[in-house]
Amino acid sequence: MAKIQVLSPHTAELIAAGEVVERPASVVKELAENAVDAGARHIAVSIERGGVSLIQVSDDGSGIEAEYLPTAFLRHATSKIRTEDDLENITTLGFRGEALPSIAGVARVEVLTKTPRDEFACLYRIEGGRELGMEAGARPVGTTFTVRDLFYNVPARMKFLKKDQSEGNYVTDVMTHMALSHPEIAFKFVREGRLQFQTPGDGDLRSAASAVLNRDFARELLETEHTQGGYRVTGLVTPPKNCRASRAMQFFFINGRFVKNRTMMAALEAAYKGTLMQGKFPGGVLMLQMPAQLVDVNVHPAKTEVRFAREKEVFDAVYAAVKAALSAPGSLEEPFSFSGSGQQVPPPVHPVQVTDPFAVRRAPSPQPRQADVKPVATVLPDIAEDYGFWRDKVKPMPIPDAGSGPVYLATAAKAPYVPPASAHTPITPEMKARARAAQRRMQGLDVEPDSGEEALPSVPVKAKAQAGPAENEPPVQPVQTVLPGAVPLEENLRFVGEVFGTYIIAQRGKELCFIDKHAAHERILYEKLAENYGRVDSQLLMQPVVVQLSADEKNALLAAKELLADSGIELDDFGAGTVAVRTVPADVVPADVEDLVVDVAGRLLADPRQTVSEKTEWVLHSIACRAAVKAGDKTHPTRLLQLAQAVLDRKIPPFCPHGRPVALRVTLKELEKQFGRQG
Repeated sequence: MAKIQVLSPHTAELIAAGEVVERPASVVKELAENAVDAGARHIAVSIERGGVSLIQVSDDGSGIEAEYLPTAFLRHATSKIRTEDDLENITTLGFRGEALPSIAGVARVEVLTKTPRDEFACLYRIEGGRELGMEAGARPVGTTFTVRDLFYNVPARMKFLKKDQSEGNYVTDVMTHMALSHPEIAFKFVREGRLQFQTPGDGDLRSAASAVLNRDFARELLETEHTQGGYRVTGLVTPPKNCRASRAMQFFFINGRFVKNRTMMAALEAAYKGTLMQGKFPGGVLMLQMPAQLVDVNVHPAKTEVRFAREKEVFDAVYAAVKAALSAPGSLEEPFSFSGSGQQVPPPVHPVQVTDPFAVRRAPSPQPRQADVKPVATVLPDIAEDYGFWRDKVKPMPIPDAGSGPVYLATAAKAPYVPPASAHTPITPEMKARARAAQRRMQGLDVEPDSGEEALPSVPVKAKAQAGPAENEPPVQPVQTVLPGAVPLEENLRFVGEVFGTYIIAQRGKELCFIDKHAAHERILYEKLAENYGRVDSQLLMQPVVVQLSADEKNALLAAKELLADSGIELDDFGAGTVAVRTVPADVVPADVEDLVVDVAGRLLADPRQTVSEKTEWVLHSIACRAAVKAGDKTHPTRLLQLAQAVLDRKIPPFCPHGRPVALRVTLKELEKQFGRQG
């Protein structure tokens, strides 16, 4: 039978300390919270070697009376609660009385403190739970905690700590949360002798956010303030256009305490429903003030998890507050402009220039492009109202071209179109003659207008008619011209068009092929990156892009710096939860750098047990996905044809790096079967 015995006080203290003090960030959190509870207006935190070698927290709060210093380091000794009933109405950040004894049990601690009534300060020392005495000291009113050699007496705990840089990032996270939760307090954070941030302490949340987060990010945040029942929600949220590829910029506080809560997160994201792109998440700093008896903070020693008595009311209050911010004038982007009648105002249309009988090019600007061929006519489309036959009978078909807009093949009908009697313009013999002359020109005949006859205006329209030679005229074979920079069409591959801004349609023989342009381009870029891994073509950014990250994300990126450099991404630690990206692959648009880095960090963090080859694969996936042409983007037909050829000629695998298919084929036989044309 096993013998039951009582553990020694020292062993019991080490066990209890493990629940509260997990790493240096835990020590900083507990000491900074004590400073806030003491009524401090200025709090300074300094760390060395990520907090393992030194943690110093200094404040100008009320201080600790000398006679109570030894008692403060006894387990469950606290000045914040007295009875069982007090647990239901906790208004302070600390209340358990476990932090100081837990810290003193695994480190060397000095406390220098002075109250307003004391004549001089008092210096108290304790190491590994053993008192080393008390003596007089000097400092203004307030308290300074100095913690050295964390886990010096617990080697087993020390080996589980990460690198000093990683531990320092976790401390930065804690200080960020503290500074955002109390903008009325001036926080100063020094890491390895370098100032990371300093908040003004003016009570303005935006000022605090600007000091500890990305300044540009903080500038764009939308203010919110909403009261509903006994709940008051204030804070800042991101406009939809500034949402990110991760939830790292979501900060939730309840009665001044940083929490991780799914209810508030769900309410925040629900308010953005219908305004966000897939894979994007809102960010912001939300403060919830609520009755203390309706929230239980005594769930976990870290006090970052809470339970609500009325969860639905919390959800509704947060949702309403965020919705109000997004509904404010100027908070949402307006993708369209509308006239007073409620109809969409069409975009301005530039003049159309006809450069040869078979091609009509839409000019990129009102000024006609300089070309070797002399234009036949340049007119505005509204003139076509007088020529109904032109608008209804000529149909465009885009083909690849090196210019800035689509090129159309147009052929005329056999006979001129006569508008119905209800048309607003009467048909005259002169107009019919001009129409016949225009038809002959479109068929490739070198026919000049009769004397006094004007050239017929020519504009691209929306349909293509089957054309044939005029009566008693020899058939004219259309000549296909490969324009400069265009990719020649293969003999059995014909570019048909693009639908939904995403899918390329091409015909090859008796097959109709649908190609996902984003997936195809992503696969091409991935193969290119994989082939050139270690010597990827990269671009040096004129101005480094500073990206705000969580401690875990930042640690994951810095741990993979060599892998990222081989993939074309070079970045450095920029302090205070940020990295500076200096180089990215040549195919990545600078505007996408922040999303790319956040996405890569999230993938590296998702499964830290992945092998280096698996991490490399995911990094290349992310780069290729961000650099590839996006669904909905306007893409030139030349580029679409190149993508179609690469897929259909089997130059790349028929699936994207994520495993989705790139192309679908429908045969003529399958189409005829669907339409019942097979006998």
